[in-house]
Formats: sequence, C-alpha cells, structure tokens
Amino acid sequence: MAGSGFSERAWDQAYRAAVAQAFGTVPYYREMWAEAGARREDPAPTPVTRLEEVLAALYPLGAPYERRREEPGWIGEPAELLEALRLTGAYRGERPLFEVRRALLDWRRVGRARYHVVLSADAEAADPETRAAGLRALRAAREPALLGDPGQLAELPDHPGGARLLVRLPLTDPAVSEHGAHEHGAHEHGAHGQEVHGQEVHGQEVHGHVVHDGHLGYLGGRDRGCGRVHVNWRRVHVRQTPAGPLFTLLRRRRPTLVGISVPGTAHLAVERCARHGTPVLAAREAVAA
Repeated sequence: MAGSGFSERAWDQAYRAAVAQAFGTVPYYREMWAEAGARREDPAPTPVTRLEEVLAALYPLGAPYERRREEPGWIGEPAELLEALRLTGAYRGERPLFEVRRALLDWRRVGRARYHVVLSADAEAADPETRAAGLRALRAAREPALLGDPGQLAELPDHPGGARLLVRLPLTDPAVSEHGAHEHGAHEHGAHGQEVHGQEVHGQEVHGHVVHDGHLGYLGGRDRGCGRVHVNWRRVHVRQTPAGPLFTLLRRRRPTLVGISVPGTAHLAVERCARHGTPVLAAREAVAA
C-alpha cells in the first residue's frame, strides 16, 4: 500500500465533483435545491434504508432508470470487490475466487481470476442442483479463495481445507472499528452471531477481512500489517459529521449515491493511517482521544 498516491485535497475535490454531478444531473439531488429554495453545498444525508424507495430518482437524467431492463442497482462492479480484497494484502488475484451469496451473479472474472458464486444455505434456489454445482466447483478448484460472512462460511458443507478464507464484514460490525484486533487475537462477533476468534472461523485460518454494505457494496479492507480497516479511497469518499460518517461512491453513476448514512455506524470516524497515510475507519472515541 506504500506509495498509494493519496491526497486529502484530491479526495475532497473528487467528492465535490460527485456532488456537482449529482445536483446537476440526478433528480433526487436536484429536488433538494428546490425543497431548500437555495443552493446547497452538500446534499442532505440519505439513510441507506431509504435507497430502495427512491431508486428510480437516483439515475441521471441522461441515463434514466428502466425497470424492465435494469440489473439490481446494488450489484456494483467486479473491480470494487478486487480493490477491497487487495487492501487486505491477502489476495492478489492469482486464485479462483468463490463468493458465498444469496443469489447468482453474472460475473465471470474478478481481475485475472475466475469468479464463481456459491449459494448460501438460506438462498432460494429453484433447482437444488444449482447449489450443488457451486460446491462441486469449489471442491475441484486448485487453491481457491473463499469469501463470505462468517455464518455463511460455517454453514458450507465440506468446503476444502486448502481454501484461503476471506471474511466479509458488514459496515456495522463492531470489528470494523477495532484497531489491530487480529494481531492480538481479540474475539469478534460477525454476521449471523458467529464468533470469529482472532484469525480463525470455526478452526480455519482467516486470511483477510473486507467491509461491505448491501447497497454501497465493497468499501474497503483490513490491512494485515497495520490491522486497520482502510477505505477504498479511489472509489469511496467518507465525510465526517456529528451524526456519523456519510459515504459517497465516487465512480458509480447508476445509481448515484452521495452522502449516504448507514444506521449503526454513528460510532465510526474517518482518520489517516499513521503507517500508510490513507483513510481508515476507526472508533470515534479513539479519534477524539
């Protein structure tokens, strides 16, 4: 991560450009000026829980939402996942990547690596063979990387011991703000109430952690060296407010997501990593101290 080229000024300029684009071309944000009766410097925070309700208004006027032709608005791009994984220092793209999900995804590659979906135990599959096929491919793969929530990984039957386990943490997970938790063997509680002990999930070593939100997508990863959760600053801007952080996706336009608040993250703050000089998420108390 050394020599990342991060600049606080350039990061804020990218945010300002995203705000200008939103106010200029996206109905949802244009309406904020109309409601305020004046120009706004920043959009009003939008709770992530409201995004489904206003989805159609989040698409630019020049490329409007077309329900019958659209993929789900929250899929994101393979590059977002790859960059989050690279931030961990545990994945370089040389291994086939299997992601545990509740639905299939029409991706073929993430970077140079082949990409596969393994349906989770709670996924609704019309044909049971679909889930079985994903598990067979996982068992047959040579040195695969396997990504999922702690509970999803624990529920998979017969996954190979040689798989490199990568854990997907929700943005609201308390472990996101813990500094160096994995270096010191602290206990964490992941999704579905499953316990993550240091660097193991149910007895198997965990090689990396990425941070994810169901609507915002992959936001960053925990660096194995410094133990801090680094924001993928090339794609994500985080603006600190008294109520908590607001997230802006700098490159995503359909839908446009600017100034999004996530319930359960009021304890988080953004600061600079002393080792790498790039943005990290930390506990607000730690920043204030």
